[in-house]
Amino acid sequence: MEFQKLTQTRFKGKSSIIAEQILRSIKNGSYSLGDKLPPERIIAEKMGVSRPSVREAISALQISGVLETRPGDGTYVSRLPAADDFKNHAISILEESDSPYEILQARRAMEIGILRLAIEVASDEDLLKIKQAWDEKYELGRRGRYEAYTRYGKDFHLAIAKATKNRVIINIMDKLLDITQKPLWVNMRKSYYEANPNRIQQMLEVHNGIVEAILKRDVEAAIRALEADFDNVLQQLYYQYD
Repeated sequence: MEFQKLTQTRFKGKSSIIAEQILRSIKNGSYSLGDKLPPERIIAEKMGVSRPSVREAISALQISGVLETRPGDGTYVSRLPAADDFKNHAISILEESDSPYEILQARRAMEIGILRLAIEVASDEDLLKIKQAWDEKYELGRRGRYEAYTRYGKDFHLAIAKATKNRVIINIMDKLLDITQKPLWVNMRKSYYEANPNRIQQMLEVHNGIVEAILKRDVEAAIRALEADFDNVLQQLYYQYD
């Protein structure tokens, strides 16, 4: 069989098992060098898993060089894994990383409350720091420096957390945002932006809305813009491929 349904995932991340199955299908000849893999939604259906888990596995295999995703076309085998590649770089990336999807869920749940508190207690100096952090990030995005834009996102979101003046919140957000600097996350965002340079403009506009609402101390408008931001990121990372 090409792919099999997952039955045991209690002690191991689903994305790691998915990556191993894809590697096995290449090693046993189901897919050869240059072959196109089925769409992610089909792989998810065959394995009985979510699309986010499949997207994370494929992204890790892209980082390792085994797979290549061609925008508007699909995902292809770009390198034949050696006999020992079942424990290769891709598997290590997945086993050592938290799921970006789960991190996004956690951040969404937390940052809405953080944003509300920040707007309520932030000083004018705090608001200025948020704007300065955004101006730096905006310039990177406008210049097409996608990887730097993604990495600099931590400073912007952490500036909002710092405006709460709550050390527990700041420490938790610092740790959550560190995960967005890991190769799996950075590769997924970078691939999306490079596929279509116009996509960055949408994100810049959404973030502008967040910042404008913060500066006006408009809590509800800021929350609406932040929710739109998370909706866009989820679409970018997981659902735009097929």
